[in-house]
Amino acid sequence: MQTEIYRNSILEVWPDLAEAKELEVIEPQLLRVLWMSNKTLVTIDIRDKKAQPEIQSREIVEHEIQEGNIQITEYFIPRIQLPDEKLKPKDIEIRNKVWGYIEPIISGENTKDIFNKRLRGIIINDISDRLNISRTSIRINLRKFWQRGMTENALLPDYPNSGARGEKRSGLGKKLGRPNQEGKMDPDLVGVNVTEEMKRDKFRPAIQRWYNKRDKKTLYGVYELMLGAYFKAGIDAVEGIILKPEHERPTFRQFYYWYRTERDIKKEYKGRNGQRKVNLKYREIDGTFDGQSFGPGSLYQIDATIGNLYLVNRKNRNFLIGRPVIYFVVDVFSRLIAGLYVGLEGPSWIGAALALENAASDKVEYCKRFNIDITPEEWPSIGLPERLTTDRGEYVGNKPSHLIKTLNVKIEHLPAYRPDWKPFVEKQFDVSNETYIRWVPGAILERMRERGEQGPIMEDLLDIHEFETILIEYVRYHNQHYLTSYKRNDAMIADDVAPTPSDLWHWGRKNSLGTLRSTNKEELWINLLPSRKGRFTASGIKFNKEIYTCNTAEEESWRFKARNGERINVEYSFDPRNTSKLYLRHEDGSIEECYRLTEQHTKFISRSVEVRWEEQLDIAAYEARMAKKGKSDNTESKLNLINKVTQQVKNAKASTSDSEVQQTDVKLNRNSALQEERDRRRRKFEDSTDKPQQAKNVVPLKRKDSGSYIPPIDHSDLLRQVLEEED
Repeated sequence: MQTEIYRNSILEVWPDLAEAKELEVIEPQLLRVLWMSNKTLVTIDIRDKKAQPEIQSREIVEHEIQEGNIQITEYFIPRIQLPDEKLKPKDIEIRNKVWGYIEPIISGENTKDIFNKRLRGIIINDISDRLNISRTSIRINLRKFWQRGMTENALLPDYPNSGARGEKRSGLGKKLGRPNQEGKMDPDLVGVNVTEEMKRDKFRPAIQRWYNKRDKKTLYGVYELMLGAYFKAGIDAVEGIILKPEHERPTFRQFYYWYRTERDIKKEYKGRNGQRKVNLKYREIDGTFDGQSFGPGSLYQIDATIGNLYLVNRKNRNFLIGRPVIYFVVDVFSRLIAGLYVGLEGPSWIGAALALENAASDKVEYCKRFNIDITPEEWPSIGLPERLTTDRGEYVGNKPSHLIKTLNVKIEHLPAYRPDWKPFVEKQFDVSNETYIRWVPGAILERMRERGEQGPIMEDLLDIHEFETILIEYVRYHNQHYLTSYKRNDAMIADDVAPTPSDLWHWGRKNSLGTLRSTNKEELWINLLPSRKGRFTASGIKFNKEIYTCNTAEEESWRFKARNGERINVEYSFDPRNTSKLYLRHEDGSIEECYRLTEQHTKFISRSVEVRWEEQLDIAAYEARMAKKGKSDNTESKLNLINKVTQQVKNAKASTSDSEVQQTDVKLNRNSALQEERDRRRRKFEDSTDKPQQAKNVVPLKRKDSGSYIPPIDHSDLLRQVLEEED
């Protein structure tokens, strides 16, 4: 059971027994984690239509998880995983319009302020006034964004025909929102203007005195303190401080606008967080990737290379299948190898997507497929990164373009021929080649050989499964080894963190660094596995000379309908690493596992071994070549048969007299021929019984009462007589 909390995790909270008795329907409360720090969590109820972000104690929540009172679960919404080509243009237009004013609310300097109830209202009012958008619409769509997974596609309309009818409301000069009633009735109560004197003598000292401090007071709290210090009418002995009337002092909105305009963000962060934390989490980029990655999962690097060795097929080790393609996904912050993929196709979107899927998946389950037992702490990377750095190759095009909308992973493309911009993942290729590849059979030690030198030794070669097992063992070694060149920051030195990838990862997660995003298998399968379109036939889905079906197809009699002329088009995904299952993609965005229907192609697949897609293709190609050769051999054998039959017919014609064959007395002739055949069989049988042959190397057994032995009666003559009488 997963116990570690991530941003976007779903917490399942069941009511107490006392509360449950009073409820008609007992169901858990599902809370989505919106933001987290060392001490607090910000959550929202994903089912409550009027829910607002709530602050929870992280220590209490983690304790409840350990006690089993709160469970970390999954909540999958198929519609928001659909790519743009599956959405209606009107839905895309509505989503993009809403995202245009939601993005500035939840990003930049508003990332944390938006979870403050008072500041949230100010931010929404500011957006509403600037863009002429209803405050109610902003709040509804902001709540939808939080409840449905915090991705751009979370803002898709719930129904295809949703949206306001008629033309858009623009206000036409009329102020949106509630007007100032006091100012309308009495011009003297309009309020005060913010002057330079007020900024210099009151606003700036208030920020310096109360806001830029380690106790981290809220901006509204500082505003209240400022009013008590600089805008008081007097002090009553009983009532205490008496403030000036509202129209004689600035409003919080005026104070907030000034703060947003003139804030010194660097000085503010240093005062509120301390220089140590600013250097660790908020400092500016110094031109290295270490400065761009402030925690585990904030930045991954991915790249591929051709392995310097040759492999063989698992089903027949005499089949040479060439050199593998190796993908590594490396976390920049900790140097941890977060994921890998080994395949036979050249560097492509399929390989890159499967490498990212491996990086986001549970490694304990992955290693079990190779009979390797590890602990979650040994290979802890689970979840999707905030950013992914890659070449302008695998992740350029239409296929990866929807990753931002559905998985919220930002892709950063690097120029071609610049491996120095991906130093950590490139280094892994060099180290891995020197560590294990050059020592296995079939390894290529040098790219260029001198004339006359021997090539790689093609004996005792590994298959792709065995090679991936070695690769996993290398990753285990790397994630635990000491990084001698890693430069620890002051916070790491203070905590005495060993510079090993796993320890650096755990330290970053413990201090709530990075922005790893929790995800589930369905999301990964839909967005990362390769897919195909086809037709559901009377047998099922035909893929790689195999036939698959699913529970829905069997329940709704798809095969029967297809047999009787109904056209059923389907789209499915498959995992090239294991084709024992397919994943049917329904129109609503959900997926369903498909299983093999028959065993008619067991010669291609051994159910005890997970054969990879590329190996199946290699075997199928070999079978096709053998079938072509067998067809040629069959043609040659058939021609020889025809020649023999023709020769036999010629001999029969030569032995037949020229006179016409008599067609009378056929039955008499048949009986005569039958009697001749029986006489030949009888003579052959008598010859074999009259002259029995003594078997060689047989030792006769001595019997005590040999004189009393009576041989069995021979009824062979009687049997022949009965057969002759029947004829």
